[in-house]
Amino acid sequence: MKKTVNALVVLSIITVLLLGIKNMFFPSDTLELYGIDLKGALIHNTFRGPISGTLIGIGLMLLMGLRTKNKTWYQSSLLLISVILFGRIYSIIVDGWSDALMPPIVVEVFLIVVLYFASKQLDVSKK
Repeated sequence: MKKTVNALVVLSIITVLLLGIKNMFFPSDTLELYGIDLKGALIHNTFRGPISGTLIGIGLMLLMGLRTKNKTWYQSSLLLISVILFGRIYSIIVDGWSDALMPPIVVEVFLIVVLYFASKQLDVSKK
């Protein structure tokens, strides 16, 4: 079970880091991928900073959790991704549904499940 969970964590790290790096340094197809038209410095800055930075940060936290075997890193990522998913659910309630929302929701739920089990398998939490 531990090897499977760790393999899924590695897959999650690769996915989140590649997406964050792609979005930060090569955001040319954001309109096709996300429906976001990056026109102007403010929109570019917001997309590269908070959005891409959050993805890269999550990937680095997962990497730290895998490397240190400290579940606090997994729990931090789990909390952040859970809040992102909550924001999506709230937006669906307030703004409506789009079929384009399904892939990111599936990925976020997958990450939450993987991080829950990754955190459960570790006994160490720094205090």
